[in-house]
Amino acid sequence: MTHKKSVQKKEGPVKIKTDIQKIMRRSRLVGAYEDLNDAGLKKEIVSRLETLLAENDLNDKMLAGHLKRSILPAIAFHSALTGHGYEKKDSAERIRSSVINDAKSSASFFQVLGKIPFFFSLMRVMVKKGIQLNYGKSGWDFVWKRDDPEAIVWDCRRCFYADVFQKYGMPELTEIFCESDDVVYGNIPGVRWGRTKTIGKGDAVCDFSLFKEK
Repeated sequence: MTHKKSVQKKEGPVKIKTDIQKIMRRSRLVGAYEDLNDAGLKKEIVSRLETLLAENDLNDKMLAGHLKRSILPAIAFHSALTGHGYEKKDSAERIRSSVINDAKSSASFFQVLGKIPFFFSLMRVMVKKGIQLNYGKSGWDFVWKRDDPEAIVWDCRRCFYADVFQKYGMPELTEIFCESDDVVYGNIPGVRWGRTKTIGKGDAVCDFSLFKEK
């Protein structure tokens, strides 16, 4: 009587870590992440990101985009570095540098468009449409105060970034992403950007304004 060897079916490679690493490298934290020379620390950041993704609801596509591209990579990076003895200030500055550098590409886009005649009319449409698509009611509360050929002015009374960073005990990271707005909108030809309050700095609202320059 012959005995056949039992053949165990080989499972395919586990891709989850690679997929999480891709999310990190496509995020606004890619610069800070790639600048690290410690392979073990980078592995821990990816592991922490995997955990964060698993414990957050990603069913809302719009909110998931912010979580995967900005918020959760920042939390994973900050928690890993501070957990390994890095000062909070040092970690936050690394995050800031990466986020601001990422914002510069959008800033360049608007600076080119700003040279087009009658750009402010286009800007009004772009801003409102962009907010509608990318900053919906499930994460933000906006109150429009002015929308006319000379200005658009609105308040943000609730911010998804502030809510999540507060949840994870890292409110200091919120203002980094507030600052990226200043980079994007702060130097558009023919447009004056303004904001005197930010939730990220402890204010009750962010008061946004874009004025057409005479």
